[in-house]
Amino acid sequence: MDETRSARVTRADVREALMWALERDRAALLAHRAAVHSSKSELTRRRADKVLVEQWRARTPDSSKGGSPRE
Repeated sequence: MDETRSARVTRADVREALMWALERDRAALLAHRAAVHSSKSELTRRRADKVLVEQWRARTPDSSKGGSPRE
């Protein structure tokens, strides 16, 4: 069922992706922060969240299993 996971981004996904970026990818964290803080638009925030989560999922093999990301 993990292979058919919804593309929808949950708060838990965003939190995990932010923690990953804080520890491992400062550029991704700063890009997300810049996008979110430069606009008051909810759509902009959701897009930035989705981009960050996609980066996290692509770079963390265990992220699709619902566990904590490991290297």
